[in-house]
Amino acid sequence: MTLCYQHNPPGFRPPSKAPRLRDWGEESPYHKNRQLRGPRGGDVLRLLRKPITFRNIPMIEKVTVHSYVKGAVHSGSAYLHVAGMVVQAITNVRVQTHKVRTGEAGWGLVKGKQSVSVTAELKGEDMYHFLAKLVDIVMPRIKDWNGVRATTGDSSGNLTLGLDPEVVGGFPEIEVNYDS
Repeated sequence: MTLCYQHNPPGFRPPSKAPRLRDWGEESPYHKNRQLRGPRGGDVLRLLRKPITFRNIPMIEKVTVHSYVKGAVHSGSAYLHVAGMVVQAITNVRVQTHKVRTGEAGWGLVKGKQSVSVTAELKGEDMYHFLAKLVDIVMPRIKDWNGVRATTGDSSGNLTLGLDPEVVGGFPEIEVNYDS
């Protein structure tokens, strides 16, 4: 909403303004017979936000759930299997494991040796089921949650957000295991 109203109390005199069009002056022969300079700025005010219509509502194409398993680097693949089962349970999609692409000596990673992450790519009905659970069940349970930051997106329309292990425990499929 743009505020266009200016209140002037009775007896108010606005200060005098300088002329918007500057004159060229008569002393220089280069300025003779030239047009006056135009005012600065554009003629038309742009809209602050495009109106939302049925044609420009963003469409969700796919959701990727990814988990890097830190414990799989030093302690073997048991952590990776647990993470894969958790991601598979909450997404209802078979997961893919990924090997290390580049070696990092400080972290103990050797290129191509061990699998350290799992990914599930969701499209269609599975994607909408996952998003419904995330938005309707899991996110309202997060204490002191300020929402998704405005800076999570990039210029291509991708959003990225991370969930703590305690938050992942709020999914109904995982909560059943905690209760038993």
